[in-house]
Amino acid sequence: MAKKQSRGRAARPSFPSSLASPRFKLQKSRSQHFLTDASVLEGEAEALDVRGEPVIEIGAGDGRLSERLLAREPSSLTLVELDKKWADFLQDKLGGKKNVVVVQEDFLQLPDDFPASRIAGNIPYQITSPILLKLGRMKFEKAVLCVQKEVAERMIAKAGASTYGRLSVYAQLRFDIQILAEVPRSSFTPPPKVDSSIICLMPKSGAAKLPQSLDLVTAALFSHRLQTLPQALVHARRLWAWDKEEARAQAAKLKMDERVFQLAPAQFMEIARILPPPAAARPPKNIG
Repeated sequence: MAKKQSRGRAARPSFPSSLASPRFKLQKSRSQHFLTDASVLEGEAEALDVRGEPVIEIGAGDGRLSERLLAREPSSLTLVELDKKWADFLQDKLGGKKNVVVVQEDFLQLPDDFPASRIAGNIPYQITSPILLKLGRMKFEKAVLCVQKEVAERMIAKAGASTYGRLSVYAQLRFDIQILAEVPRSSFTPPPKVDSSIICLMPKSGAAKLPQSLDLVTAALFSHRLQTLPQALVHARRLWAWDKEEARAQAAKLKMDERVFQLAPAQFMEIARILPPPAAARPPKNIG
C-alpha cells in the first residue's frame, strides 16, 4: 500500500518544472523574466571565473545560474532573492550546501561593503539603473550581468552618439565594460519585449577618487544635452545658486565650447573638479 504524503510543507518542484507550476507564477510587476537558455547560462558562469572566489548572485530566482556557478567551485555563493517564494525554493534546493547562503533581501539594501569579489545576475530591467549605482559604490573585481540590450549599448556609447548620455559617462568612468554576447528575447521565460546582452564590468582603479559632485553635475548638464556647455551652465545655474553673470564667468574658466552630448567622460570629470560644489548636494537616484 502506498504511503500517505506528509502534511508538512509540500516538496517544491525541480528546476525544469518550477516555471510551469501555478504556485511559482512569475510576476510582471517585478520584471520576472527568467533566463532559461542553457548555453547562455553556461557562458555567464564561465565568464565570471568564480573558482575559489566569494560570489553574490543578484535575483537568483529558481537557481538555474546558481547551479552553474556552484559547479565551478566558488569559495562561497550568496544568493540574494527578494521574492519569498523563490528564496524558500532556493533554500530547499541549495541551502544545504556548506558554501551557499540564501538571503531574502533587496540587493539594493545590502551594505556597500558586503564581501564579494565576483557578482552575477540577470538584472530586472526596471531596476537596472539603481543596481548600477549600487555597484559603483561596492568593491568587487568582476561582474557578469545580463541587462537590456539598449542599456548595454548606452553604457559603451561614445561622445556625440545619439545613445550617449548620463549612463555612458557614469559607467565609463567607473568600469571597464565589455559586451560578451547578445541574448534574444526567446531565451527567457516568459519572453520579454526586448533583447538583452551579457556584459562584463571590471572596476577602474581610480573610480574611488572621482569628484563627489560628478553625477549631480552630469545630470544637470544632460538636462540641456543639445546646448553648448556655456549655455547649459546658464540654464542649470540654480544647482549652484548662481545668477547668469556668475554662470557665464564659471563657464569661461572651463574653456570648453562643445555641446553637452559631445563632451567625453574625462571632460565631465574635469568640469566637476573645476566648478565649485553645487548648492544642492543630494545625488541622483538613477542614471536612466
